[in-house]
Amino acid sequence: MIILNLLEFLNSVKILTALEYAKVDNRLVNFLDLMSEDEQFTYRIDFGVMYLFCSTSEQYTIIDGLNRLLSLSLLLHAICECYKKTSQRNDKAIRTIRSKYLLNGTKTKLRLPKESQSIYEKIIYGERLSGIEKKHPMFILLHSFWSQIKEEKLQASNIFKMLQKIRVTVVDTEQIPYRDLYYNLNKDKRELNQPALIENYLKSNGIKDEWAALEAIYKGKKSDIELFFKDYFVTKFNFKEYDKKRLYEMFTNYFDTMMIYQSPKVIMENMLKDAKIYYDILNVNFENKKVKDAFIQIKMYGGEDTYAYLLGIYSDYLDGNLTEGTFLEIMSTITDYLKNRTNTPNDITFNELMRYLNAFISCK
Repeated sequence: MIILNLLEFLNSVKILTALEYAKVDNRLVNFLDLMSEDEQFTYRIDFGVMYLFCSTSEQYTIIDGLNRLLSLSLLLHAICECYKKTSQRNDKAIRTIRSKYLLNGTKTKLRLPKESQSIYEKIIYGERLSGIEKKHPMFILLHSFWSQIKEEKLQASNIFKMLQKIRVTVVDTEQIPYRDLYYNLNKDKRELNQPALIENYLKSNGIKDEWAALEAIYKGKKSDIELFFKDYFVTKFNFKEYDKKRLYEMFTNYFDTMMIYQSPKVIMENMLKDAKIYYDILNVNFENKKVKDAFIQIKMYGGEDTYAYLLGIYSDYLDGNLTEGTFLEIMSTITDYLKNRTNTPNDITFNELMRYLNAFISCK
């Protein structure tokens, strides 16, 4: 653990790689706001702790600290843009700034996740951005830097005086697993890219394509994927509450437990099977007319809270553990319950009905 000047650190490294599941969000830092707080630059500015993995003395993986490094890079680029073609001296200084802080040869020092990297490179290399890309937090912050520098007539020399006061504590994570450290540092601070975290977790367990297959089932519709996992974990792992902000945590807890008994591939195969069943339930996608009509009735009477239970019994029906007659009788009982619940208040919870239905299935 060492304390460094953030600007000097950026100068000393050649490559800073962000984690593939890291998310560039609205928590970027407006460094220029610090200038109004200390116009004489008398105070040291403590920017907290950055967690990095040092693969070589000049290459780092950013575990936590991406937004600070990215914000600094955008400020430096804004300075270059505001002062370019104003004088030969400034043009020379701009080339120095770009070579010391922004570029490693012809490539950017900072390497972001794929989609963010594309926008970042367009910014750094002065390429045209689309209207959608201009709504990205990176461009919004960059535009704010441009405006403040011009409107407040900020001098580059004063900006650099301020930057020289910024200190960060750098912790080399060594052999600590990146993903779990990143998750635990950020889970209570920001909305994380849960699917990307899960995908990386699966890759680490030798599973590469299954997460993409699951997303394909739902055609990338995030809300339906969240509904599936909510009811899947209720059904398979007895989760009483579902927090979509903890999806990665719930997924890995479930997966790690199941790997005691099954291989990762078998676990994912079973999960994909249930994901397809749940998709059919959500969309009432059944060839059997009697089954389809039964699900239409449940959907009509607002039976979304029964889907977790239906996922389990429909799987049993498909596996031959329930006859069609028994399955349809259960569906009819659920529909009657939903009708009564809609028309008149009743004290019977669905959990109580489930106990009755399970007893009914046992008798069959």
